[in-house]
Parts: sequence; structure tokens; C-alpha cells
Amino acid sequence: MMRSIRSFLVERLLVLTKKKLNVDDYMEERGIINSLPYVLPVKLKNKYKIIKDNNLPIDTYILKSDSQSDVRIILYLPGGGYVEQPLTWHWHFLHNLTQQLNCTVYAPIYPKAPTYQYMDAIESVLSIYKQLLEIAEPENIVLMGDSAGGGLSLAFAQYLSEKGLPQPGNIILLSPWLDITLSNPEIVAMIDKEPMLDWEVLVEAGKRYAGETSRTHYLVSPINGDITNLGKISLFIGTHEFFLPDARKFKEIASQKSVDINYYEYPKMNHVFPVFPIPEAKKALKQIISIIKS
Repeated sequence: MMRSIRSFLVERLLVLTKKKLNVDDYMEERGIINSLPYVLPVKLKNKYKIIKDNNLPIDTYILKSDSQSDVRIILYLPGGGYVEQPLTWHWHFLHNLTQQLNCTVYAPIYPKAPTYQYMDAIESVLSIYKQLLEIAEPENIVLMGDSAGGGLSLAFAQYLSEKGLPQPGNIILLSPWLDITLSNPEIVAMIDKEPMLDWEVLVEAGKRYAGETSRTHYLVSPINGDITNLGKISLFIGTHEFFLPDARKFKEIASQKSVDINYYEYPKMNHVFPVFPIPEAKKALKQIISIIKS
């Protein structure tokens, strides 16, 4: 499969702008930032007509399509290694999704490490999900997330199953972080191909996110949890990211447990490629829309 020239250029730009971070300094900085309220840039708010719902338990931003917006609801959990807040391309992707699917997207600003840990994030998402169940049938709710948000989405669905709460109709995972230990031996060979992520930073972020809990616990590493009796799972991954080995492992686990999932592996694509302005992302978005509509 030939990759687009634009995807190649985007990846080269990611490589050129990737910075080597001092892990301790970075975590200290994120701790300060994540103890403060998230502020959506005014330019993005106006451009994409994003509104903030002050009636929900935690800060949550809403994007609506121009018509039939309440027929389908997406609960979207943005990634960022459990330490970063949403980026510009998150909002651009969610805007495109609302307009092409005619839906409403809820994007909660869930608590981040190192200031908060995983149960803070899960409980905050649960508070939003319960509100959504009051206005929509569970089969019309899509739980979606990218990277760390993808890992949180799967962990949250497993948590719902454990608590006997209704599953969303679809669980869509974009380059999900399935195992925060990053201990899969095949990851080492992927590090040089990874244009975005910093292995050392992620390992430390995972430790801060888990807190005193074992990093193999399913609520922080959902690849270790029960994936039966969940909503329909779809997973998108690129071959130029070191989350790939765990995505393939997850696919094998699903097959062994006779859990039918949609698995899309895109050659030569970088981390969370569906949100970038590239032709491959447009194809992925069409697939996502088809999954939800079906």
C-alpha cells in the first residue's frame, strides 16, 4: 500500500520537531499545569462552535452538528499520555466527526497525572456517562479515545462491565495505549520508527498515573482485562508507532477469546494518524463513520 506524500511530510515534520525531554522536569511542569483548570483557546472555541456545559460534573466541551445532532452521541476521551490536555488537532478531528456523522460529541477534561491518578479519571468519566444515559440509549452512545484516551476508553468499558452498567454501542480506539508498562519485547524494535512518542516519558507517566496500584492492573493496562461482554470494539493503529506490538497482541487475545473486533492496521502511519490532515485520515474517518452508522 502506497502512502501519501502528505503523510510522509507530516511524519518528517514530527521527527524534526520532536524534543528530548528531561523526564523529572517535564513531570514537575505537568503537575503544575494539571492542577489548574483547562482553558480552551478562544480561537478554537469560535472556529468550531465549541460550547462548555457547566451543568456537568466535570469540565466538558460539546460539539454539535448542524442537524440531527442528538441521534448519536460520542463520548470522546482525548489522549496525551495521561498528562497532556487536548491539542488543536483533537478539536479539528472532532469537528469533522460531528459534521460528517451528524452527532454530538462530549469531550470531558478528565483529571491528569501526575496531579491525579487513574481512579480520578475513571470516576470523572463515569459521572459524564451516567448523565448521557439519561438522554440516550446506550446503543446510541459511542465511547472513543486516542492514545492514552484509547486506553482509558477500554479500561472504562471494562469498569462498566464489572459494575453491571450498560455498555456503549461502540468502543473505538485510535492508537490506544493498552499496556502502560510498555514491556512488550517487540516495542524495542519500534522505537526508532516512532516519530512522536518518547518511551522514557511514557513509562514515567504510566507510573504516575497508576500511583500505588500495580501497572499491570487492568484499569491502567486494559490489555490485561476481560474484553468479553463489552460494546463492539474497533481499533485503528499505524505501523510506525510503538503501540503496534500491543495492538497486535490485543487482536490475538480477542481472537483467542472469540471476541469479534474491527481491526485496522495502516502501513507506515504514525501515532493517532486519523486526526492528521492526510488522505489516510480521511479514509479512516469514513471507516469510523461506517462503523457507527452500522
